[in-house]
Amino acid sequence: MMLTLPKNQAHNQLRFAMSQDDEANIKKVADVLENGKFYLLVTHFNPDGDAVGSMLALQAVLKGMGKKVKSYCESGIPPTFRFLEGAQEVTNDPEEISHLEVDTVVFLDCGSIDRGGKKLLNFLDSSKLVVNIDHHVHEHPFGDVFWVKSSASSTCEMLFDIFHFMNISLTPPVSTCLYTGILTDTGSFQFSNTSQKVLEIAASLASSGAAPHKIAQQIFESCSPQKLLLLGKVLETLRYHKNYSIATARLTRKMLSETGASVHDGEGFVNMLRQVATVKVAVLFREDENGLIHVGLRSKGSVDVARFARQFGGGGHINASACRIDGQIDQVEAVIIPSLESYIDESEQSEGK
Repeated sequence: MMLTLPKNQAHNQLRFAMSQDDEANIKKVADVLENGKFYLLVTHFNPDGDAVGSMLALQAVLKGMGKKVKSYCESGIPPTFRFLEGAQEVTNDPEEISHLEVDTVVFLDCGSIDRGGKKLLNFLDSSKLVVNIDHHVHEHPFGDVFWVKSSASSTCEMLFDIFHFMNISLTPPVSTCLYTGILTDTGSFQFSNTSQKVLEIAASLASSGAAPHKIAQQIFESCSPQKLLLLGKVLETLRYHKNYSIATARLTRKMLSETGASVHDGEGFVNMLRQVATVKVAVLFREDENGLIHVGLRSKGSVDVARFARQFGGGGHINASACRIDGQIDQVEAVIIPSLESYIDESEQSEGK
């Protein structure tokens, strides 16, 4: 394997206990990354920091290995994450990738294959090897080769393990991408997925060139003026349900139009609803362009909102999930809120509370 990346001892010295299944899956993924020639990397539309960070980290590593690489995100890279090196190389134009003779398509942070976007599905055929690396809950993982680990904090954490297995030392740009994904998917190291391993990886990435204060400044202190205007309107719709245990709010197309904000400006709003002490589940109902209502869910403790979202065709993690429902926002709220109230009751009864 030809590598042009400089050595970094901190990364190579880390050792974590790993199951035999994980080791076997990592080896399969590593074999694909070493043996292919032309890769298309894909992450989900409306990407978060983990989606962008994992795609750009793998893009840089594969290039360092002398591979041809193209990255695709159907909705483009949000302004918040365009500081990451390689972001300008990502395309959202399906025509640009339609004639590429790639041999391998790698999906990153995609809970299902359609999360890459409907336009991409026309590009996939049996001649291309499909790889799936993800940490969302999958009942039926897709791909010819896949490593799905729902207990991982992030897809970036999984890539760290893969790069470690491949003895790839990390450059500052790659470390910055991986740190960004871990930082955002752990809620700035506040969520329950912040383990000792996660903190040790973050420290290793910092020693490899990631600058935590600069990354945090880019993500949390560089929002547009329109974002706060939008937040003000969203908070005007705040409602509590079930004795303050559920908080809901709306983000409508009219709000975006009135404030001049983009849909990306609404990222993270649902996390704010969860900050209230009594709130067990926070829900943000967002009108999307395609006539669907995006239902973002965040929870605390043992309330499994991924299982709840799967009832409506969605998915995610125990404490962070989403689904998309066809209908008007009033109609969707009228279905989701009572269903969630009953779901919380049933969950607590099963736990003997």
